[in-house]
Amino acid sequence: MGRVATAPGHAREYETIYILRPNTEREKANDVAGKLNDAIKSTGALLTSVELWGQRRLAYPIAKHHRGIYVYAKYLGKGATVAEIERQLRLSDSVIRFQTVNTRDNVPVAGAEAADISAVAFEVPFEPDEPELTVERELGLDATSLERRRREERDDLGDIDELDDEEGLGRGDGDAEGEEV
Repeated sequence: MGRVATAPGHAREYETIYILRPNTEREKANDVAGKLNDAIKSTGALLTSVELWGQRRLAYPIAKHHRGIYVYAKYLGKGATVAEIERQLRLSDSVIRFQTVNTRDNVPVAGAEAADISAVAFEVPFEPDEPELTVERELGLDATSLERRRREERDDLGDIDELDDEEGLGRGDGDAEGEEV
């Protein structure tokens, strides 16, 4: 696949989504956002939109976390901008995943409005991360699962006893004479 050349005064539009650890403090989140902003400005790109999507459940555990703080950034730039942004995100310990997508080519830079990344307030309500899924819990061998299973078995046996009583087949009636039931 060949490369698409951009016209003078035009750039490519990119979207980057990065996920912060759920226990990231506001100062560290602002630091990551500041590094992202500096990378965009240093390469001559233009940040057009930034949103805090908040804390969400991850599709699968990442670094033993089940939730993460999602941040979305949209900008106009070139390949060097993407490389610098991803380098900064890779260096940050607070970022657990990121992804960049090229959405459009040859977007005029002159008509685009600049966004301010400092307007994003990283005030995310704290939600405790879900307990670690151990092998025992996954297999149902932990204490709570065993207790729940015993309770369900007891309830199931109780249902069988009730059915037997309704049909006159209660337990302990004993058929000493060998009568068929």
